[in-house]
Amino acid sequence: MNAAARFVHQGVLTRHLVLTHLLTRKQIAVLLLALAVLVSALSIIYVTHVNRVLHASYQHDLLEQNRLHLERGQLLLERGTWMMQARIQQMAEKNLGMVVPGNQSVVIVHE
Repeated sequence: MNAAARFVHQGVLTRHLVLTHLLTRKQIAVLLLALAVLVSALSIIYVTHVNRVLHASYQHDLLEQNRLHLERGQLLLERGTWMMQARIQQMAEKNLGMVVPGNQSVVIVHE
C-alpha cells in the first residue's frame, strides 16, 4: 500500500494534510490559477451569449417600434379624414336628415 492510501485509510490526517503532502505550494498555485482562467473563460462565454440575446431582443423591439410608428401615422391620417367638416356634414344630411338652415330660419338673440 502506498503512502497516500495509508494516509486516507488511517483517517488521522485531514484533507489539508493530504493535499500538502501530495501537492506543493507551487502546484496548488498553478491549479488555482488554471481554475481561475477556466472560470473566467466560462464567464466570457456566458456574457457574450447574454449580450447576443439582448441585442437580438433590442433589434426586434426596434422593428416593432417602427411598425407601431407607421401604424400611428396611418391612424392619424384616417382620423383626419373622418373628422373633415365636409364628411361630417354629408353624414348628418344623409343619416340624420339634417339640413343647413336658410337665412330666414336663423334667429340671432341679443342679451
